[in-house]
Amino acid sequence: MLYFAPTPIGNREDITLRALRLLKEVSLFFCEDTATAKKLMNMYEISLTGKQFFPLTSFTDQWKLSHYINLIKEEDAVVLSEAGTPWLSDPGKNLIKIAREENLSFEVLPWANALIPAIVSAYTDTSTFSYLGFIPTKKGRQTTLKKLIETSTETPCFFYESVHRVEKLLSELEELGYEWKVFIARELSKMFEEKVMGTASELKEKIEKKELVIKGEFVIWMWR
Repeated sequence: MLYFAPTPIGNREDITLRALRLLKEVSLFFCEDTATAKKLMNMYEISLTGKQFFPLTSFTDQWKLSHYINLIKEEDAVVLSEAGTPWLSDPGKNLIKIAREENLSFEVLPWANALIPAIVSAYTDTSTFSYLGFIPTKKGRQTTLKKLIETSTETPCFFYESVHRVEKLLSELEELGYEWKVFIARELSKMFEEKVMGTASELKEKIEKKELVIKGEFVIWMWR
């Protein structure tokens, strides 16, 4: 069996009993970051003896993925993101595709991710919404933002943005004439969790005044 197990995105208590049991019992792990996975084990005082850790990133080639599948056919394995659930905007998705093609049994455990708390925190109706993952950094970025602005008139739009591009995003929205509110959730579940809302210009002003710290992981919500 192949398990996709969520890990805390900031607060060590945000892990399920089932995920903890798998971390203890299973010996084969495919990880977005093997060093982070080992730190996770140490945090919960789980012995590393007998455990194998293999990297699984967006750069993992087809040969390695095929090798991983052969290993999974021999014993139970767990897929771990660096943090959160290994399916949203994550290389773990590639292994799900191959597992389906190979008719391998797999289970996706529910729990930690940044998107769901942001959706729940949104003050509008989110029975219908769009989610874009990480928007393009260069090619196609302007086109995507224009489409986001257009779509946000009908349904709330959620996406992730890198800490390095949040200020750029706000400037781009200003330049494209987006005058409505932007909701930013950062460092969800962590000590310095923050949720703020305002126009692009208001949020830029907060950044300049150090009232909004540009640090951590960001979920962006647009709706008008």
